[in-house]
Amino acid sequence: MKMLFKIQQWIVWNCLTRPFFVGLLLAPKYHFSRTHESRPFPRPPFLVVSNHGTFFDPWIIGAYSRYPFGFMANDDGFRSNPVTRWYLHSIGAFPKRKGASDYRAMKRTVELIRSGKPVCIFPEGQTTWDGETQLLYGGIEKLIKRLECPLVTVHLQGNFLTKPWWAKTVRKGKIRVTFTVHTPESIRRQTDRELLATIQRSIYQNDIKDPQNLATPFSGTDLAAGLERLVWICMQCGAEDTLSTSGNSVSCSACNHSWKIDAHCRLIALQPGTACCGDLKDWVELHKARVKENIGGRPEPITGSDNVVLQRENARGGFTDSDRGRLTLTATALRFRGADSTIVWPLAEIDDYVIQKKDIFEFRHSTMYVRFVFSGKSPMKWIFYLRYCKGFEECEKQGHL
Repeated sequence: MKMLFKIQQWIVWNCLTRPFFVGLLLAPKYHFSRTHESRPFPRPPFLVVSNHGTFFDPWIIGAYSRYPFGFMANDDGFRSNPVTRWYLHSIGAFPKRKGASDYRAMKRTVELIRSGKPVCIFPEGQTTWDGETQLLYGGIEKLIKRLECPLVTVHLQGNFLTKPWWAKTVRKGKIRVTFTVHTPESIRRQTDRELLATIQRSIYQNDIKDPQNLATPFSGTDLAAGLERLVWICMQCGAEDTLSTSGNSVSCSACNHSWKIDAHCRLIALQPGTACCGDLKDWVELHKARVKENIGGRPEPITGSDNVVLQRENARGGFTDSDRGRLTLTATALRFRGADSTIVWPLAEIDDYVIQKKDIFEFRHSTMYVRFVFSGKSPMKWIFYLRYCKGFEECEKQGHL
């Protein structure tokens, strides 16, 4: 049975995925190529670790390997339709809980490596929100030492600019892929801290600030569409949840000021005297500063969002609509007031908060997962506020999660 599955996996990867999905569909849109300094993949088993800027990164990386990878993937995909589930299993993907440490996923990684297969993981746990590599989950360095196999670090440039997670359209540009091979001997010579630093240094990327990206033409249409999923604070008046997008521009309904964004995520004010950040990365940093100010000021509530849909986890592992209402944050709790009920979740009991499917804010309370669906507003707002309410600044100081 295992041999039949390996044959099926090889066929799906080398006869279906690489020539057709990657070669005919993905490559013409994403324009990726391997850099001259890249090294070829070693013979399996080996572990691949990469920064994560767009949904299709696993296929971009895997395009250069005839060996089917075991891909650590968001477990939400495994709750999708039967065809998607079959395909994910057939290419060797296995589920990991997004935004959380997952013992079962780590155990599966070890099993696959020890059975002679290559495995690819993204230690940020999710795609970057603003083009900069996020903090990595600590412990990956211990896993790598335990595996005692070659490590391949992958540095992707231009993948975020080609298709930001919040965007609705693909941009035309260039993605550079650099593979660096680290031998088991070089890994053994490093302490855990040194190895983690090596990984961080090897995969770090800031797509918006990268000089090579800035020197590379990127173009597209509807470049602002979907941006309100990420940003929610006006650069001019500071109002929250008043931003909307159309074409290449974003506007604030509170002060009627607007900005244009280009394919490099640079911002241009469209009215004289309008405050303007240099680019989207700068705007995100403004958000972080404002969030920390608001938390420190301790208003009650700290923030809120109207007309959000509450979804509850069902017995099949999916989610169903439960209520619609207002979500608010206080210094100690999340509170939802709907048409049918009011529910309070203490912040100390909330974990694993992530964005799912671009418009969903999800968190775990005890053993149950709760989701809030947003329409035309920012679910990312809630990630930022929860992170800094729950001590994320300390993670930033130590350099990892």
